[in-house]
Amino acid sequence: MTKKRLVVLSSILIAFSMLLGACGGGKTAGPVKIQIFVGIGTGDAPEQVALHKTLQDEFNASHTDIQIEFLTTLNAEARTKFQTMLASGQPPDLVMPIGIEGVANFQDEWLDISQLVKDDNYDMSDFNAAPVAGESFFGLPIGIYPSVLYYNTDLYDAAGVAYPPHTFGTAGWTYDALIADAQKLTLDANGNNAASASFDPANIVQFGWDGWDWFGSSDSIMKFGGNLKGISTDFKKAELTTKPVVDAFQFEYDTVWKYYVRPNGEQVGALFADDPMSPGIVAAWEIQSWIEYAYPTWNEAFNWDVAAIPSINGKIVAEADFDIFTITKSSQHPKEAWEVAKWLIEPAQMSRLAPSYGCIPSRKSLAATWMADKQAAYPNVDWQVVIDAMGYADFPINHEGWTPAFNQVVDAYTNVEQSILASKDANVTELLTAANEEIQGYLNQYWEAKK
Repeated sequence: MTKKRLVVLSSILIAFSMLLGACGGGKTAGPVKIQIFVGIGTGDAPEQVALHKTLQDEFNASHTDIQIEFLTTLNAEARTKFQTMLASGQPPDLVMPIGIEGVANFQDEWLDISQLVKDDNYDMSDFNAAPVAGESFFGLPIGIYPSVLYYNTDLYDAAGVAYPPHTFGTAGWTYDALIADAQKLTLDANGNNAASASFDPANIVQFGWDGWDWFGSSDSIMKFGGNLKGISTDFKKAELTTKPVVDAFQFEYDTVWKYYVRPNGEQVGALFADDPMSPGIVAAWEIQSWIEYAYPTWNEAFNWDVAAIPSINGKIVAEADFDIFTITKSSQHPKEAWEVAKWLIEPAQMSRLAPSYGCIPSRKSLAATWMADKQAAYPNVDWQVVIDAMGYADFPINHEGWTPAFNQVVDAYTNVEQSILASKDANVTELLTAANEEIQGYLNQYWEAKK
């Protein structure tokens, strides 16, 4: 072969290799694109979408190797959309914010980031509720939503009932004491309270307490000393007929049908379009601080404050929700996704994200600023109670934590809850016995499939 032909052939090969590179046959040019899926938790409100867009623009303007895009889906549609993306082989890289329940729904889809944290020597000391170093985990907390007892001070004043304690562990502050107060705060149409012999439970116009959250005792079994969702610690045995589980659901039944301090299912449907406190006819409610979106409505209708969670059998559990980020294990760019996540939970970004999500920023260094902002916006509320509640959070075992057959277990408990709220004739023991058999079947199926 002549020298001239060699030169021509070399030129052709070089041109061909360049063409392959341009068509994707070689290393892709340009920055890595990281897609952030929003909607499984909070994040789809217009002001939250606007903030995400601002952060997206800031990140993209300051980085050349990575670019980000927030993909926002309405919460009601988010799980289906996420499953579709996974099934089509086009998973997002990051999912945020996502709560513990959302994580549990898709337990097998997340990347264990503990090795990324270790390789990066990432400092977790500034985080409340940080994972334990050396153990596997899916993400770091963006924010924490502690639960407290919200109460309508106007209704307490009108009834002449002393406000509930603001200090956790106050002697005598138990759920029995809460119910005793709630009976005095529950009124029928003639103004008789639920502690009165003349009280008419068929014509209640004001309730003393609306329980905890919108959910039921399945999320509060640990308050009564039971295991998560009433399942053994190895997740193989249903324990719904044990004393802590029965006590939890019997207590819920009694608040509705014995003490009449909490609305039943029919009353809820008739009286509450949104959260139970907004109409101004519920004196107290135990809920996580993500209810912040309702604060302005409450402010317009009544005066309110927050108090400590009562104890049960000497134990205080202030159930907390968490928002974290997760990286999909099917992401094509996990290391770049980790870099994006780190940027989003830096103090400068977290200090904007947490207020938008209605949570306490998970970084300890931001707590004072959070407190100052809340006191400025709502000066009559004792925000120290919310900070103190973090010391009683259900962590690391959380009420929304994973169990085998997670959705089926939750549905079974929901059916028990709805049956209790629907009828005074509901038999708690019988309902739980039937649900125990049902859930045991789900557990057996799960572990059999793992063999």
